[in-house]
Amino acid sequence: MFFRHPSRRALQEWLDSPDDGSIDGHIDTCQRCAATLEELDASSQPPIGDALAFVYEPPADLSDRLQRRVAARLDSRVVLDVVSDLFGAGIETSKLLLTEDSIDE
Repeated sequence: MFFRHPSRRALQEWLDSPDDGSIDGHIDTCQRCAATLEELDASSQPPIGDALAFVYEPPADLSDRLQRRVAARLDSRVVLDVVSDLFGAGIETSKLLLTEDSIDE
């Protein structure tokens, strides 16, 4: 058992690999060292905002991938518009040729 408080360095080493039983016993009974451990532990971990930013950070090539996909969609719509216009032109031509006036004559 410690007769004095362990140094900050010793407490940090204990945080990194808690295998020193004598420090375990001291921390269980010493509020001052327990508070120092909490402070050391909090300062050694990144703030939650940094961790979340890392997790939610988009891939580096996201912009390029999105631009390619949008361009492909736009190209497919252009082709679809041309096909539908051609199909519609046939229908409109049929309507013109088969109007009631042309059938009566």
